[in-house]
Amino acid sequence: MRGRIFARLALVVLGILLGAAGTNIIIGKQVDHLTLANVTLQDQLEDLEEELDKLKENPVKERKHIITSVETFLILTSKQGITDYDEIRVALEASEKVEEWLKPLIGQEVEGLDTLWIPSIVDNREIEANGNKYLLKTYLVVINEKITVYVKATLIKGEGGAQ
Repeated sequence: MRGRIFARLALVVLGILLGAAGTNIIIGKQVDHLTLANVTLQDQLEDLEEELDKLKENPVKERKHIITSVETFLILTSKQGITDYDEIRVALEASEKVEEWLKPLIGQEVEGLDTLWIPSIVDNREIEANGNKYLLKTYLVVINEKITVYVKATLIKGEGGAQ
């Protein structure tokens, strides 16, 4: 009789432990996704605050078309074997790198920019995210007070070796 009680009690404890482990895995994925979303939103907030500061510096009457920010949109050429988390991480890394490369253009007049120069800065650059390397290629650049760069990322080296 006592052995049956302990066996059932052991099964209940095992069920509780397995349920807790499963819940931990599910919640862990959600926390990772939300953390990345939070980092992305913080970057956007910083960019918008910088843009607002630049706009406040120049009175409306005197303001010429001055570049105030850089925005990046990323498309992966192949999503095979890439999770949503990986895709967000690659987009975040690409956005940070493109902004870093084009940051010297912020504050310059739009009219004085050599528009062909921007793709040459970004094209054929490599970024690394989640242990993979990606090659960037611009396919559209929109220049007004905000430089918007549309970029394609191609996986050139994965965790398992070259592809």
